Amino acid sequence: MTTQNNYHPAEDLLRTFCQGQLSTGMSVAISAHLEYCGDCRSASGRINAELASEWLASDPVLQGSKTAGGKAFESTDTEAMLVNITSRPQIKSSISSDSAIGAQAELHMHERSVRLPRILAKAAEKGVVWRKLAGGINTARLGLDRDAQCDFMYMTPGSQAPSHTHRGVEVTLVLDGTFEDELGAYKPGDFILRHSSQTHTPRSDEGCLCYSVLDNPLLFTSGWSRLLNPFQRYFFNRQLHQA
Repeated sequence: MTTQNNYHPAEDLLRTFCQGQLSTGMSVAISAHLEYCGDCRSASGRINAELASEWLASDPVLQGSKTAGGKAFESTDTEAMLVNITSRPQIKSSISSDSAIGAQAELHMHERSVRLPRILAKAAEKGVVWRKLAGGINTARLGLDRDAQCDFMYMTPGSQAPSHTHRGVEVTLVLDGTFEDELGAYKPGDFILRHSSQTHTPRSDEGCLCYSVLDNPLLFTSGWSRLLNPFQRYFFNRQLHQA
């Protein structure tokens, strides 16, 4: 599923992911992005090696250990060992991906079916329920996280979401098709992070399936959709409590 992507998690976010300190919803977004992006897989391997080296260097027991021949265990030996481990190709399972993750390897919308990254296929294996919104937008909630709203979002061909900004952080991972906004154009595998200083109006000519993570409700900025803002917090918190 490897693609050439233009939008990636920042290095510090990828490091936090490797440290296991992100929310579940955000971790799923980055894990799925890694299935598309060879560059970020390589970067995460390097970061994991660095973190392991830092951990070994901070352990007083390991620092004082000796080899069987009495020679001190040097940090360069540790680094060489970690590089050797992380550079080895992964062993391929004899089980096919379809049987490993079940029939929900594909997500079906009205006029298309999309093969999902493995981690999202696992998250969706119990099925999803689509909900129609205005402007040709459809969402299906995933109860992955009690601190963030996680959804599949499907933009039908020719659709446009209302203009909005964010009270917190919004992450969007493109799974199929393309969309664009005032800040760029996005294709499968792209990892897009938006925050409260950015206002945008996503739209899609050909249709687009995304996985999205919100840690706070959207704040609509134009038209009749602004009338929904007072209710956004209530519905957002209600959905989280149902996770």
